[in-house]
Amino acid sequence: MNDIVVHIPINRSSEQIIDCAVSMARIFKARLDGIACVYQSLNPVLSFEASAAAVAIATEYARGEELAAAALEKFQIAARRAGISHGIRTICNRPYPASQTLAEISRLYDLSMVVQPNHVKPSPGDLLPEAVLLNSGRPMLMVPHVHVGPLQLERVLICWDGGRPAARAVHDAMPFLHNAKVIDVVAVNEAGSTVSEVSAAALISHLARRDISVGVQQLSAEASNIHNAILSLAADKSTDLIVMGGYGHSRLRELILGGVTRGILESLTVPALISH
Repeated sequence: MNDIVVHIPINRSSEQIIDCAVSMARIFKARLDGIACVYQSLNPVLSFEASAAAVAIATEYARGEELAAAALEKFQIAARRAGISHGIRTICNRPYPASQTLAEISRLYDLSMVVQPNHVKPSPGDLLPEAVLLNSGRPMLMVPHVHVGPLQLERVLICWDGGRPAARAVHDAMPFLHNAKVIDVVAVNEAGSTVSEVSAAALISHLARRDISVGVQQLSAEASNIHNAILSLAADKSTDLIVMGGYGHSRLRELILGGVTRGILESLTVPALISH
């Protein structure tokens, strides 16, 4: 893992994502780039039609630039203190195209880091995680908005169902797995099903050939409650990082994720590495 990009929010607390990103770069001795986005809630075309709209846009943009500069200054101070190679960048656009641009930028990094949206306090940046997950082609690490302090990587929980996104997530997570001290694989509703070539037991053998030792946890849960069962197990295991595949697709410009993925994203209490 040589280069990491962290998307830094400007209209909410940024300390937790900065702390996690800096700690991640130190662990892997990676370069870390910070990006802040100034979101335009108004259409710039209006500035040609009404002077009041032009004033509002200018005021909004100036305030956004100030917030972005302050967030990136916090990032730079933390990066310098940690002695890591870093860079900064600011993007300015309306929420949807900005999210797509940030997803494209993320394609050329080994890992993207984002903050979990807080649905109690919606913000224009809430579109970003799904855009990065579905359109970057790279793994995304989501930090819960309630997380405090640097990232720990000692205890990892792999969510496994034998699917393509889960397989992608496991291999994207290899740098984390080699750093972990305790790794568990959780398979939900696998017990009693037909033996599969991609069962949890087969995954354990696959990882053992890479000198990665793991335990297995078999759970049963209703389809609507799988995400809660996983998060409950993560709490019981004092998990530091969840590894999982992200299911979803884009339909009519709306990002619609599968039930388990959406449930995890909305209820997340542990940092999660998610691949699509």
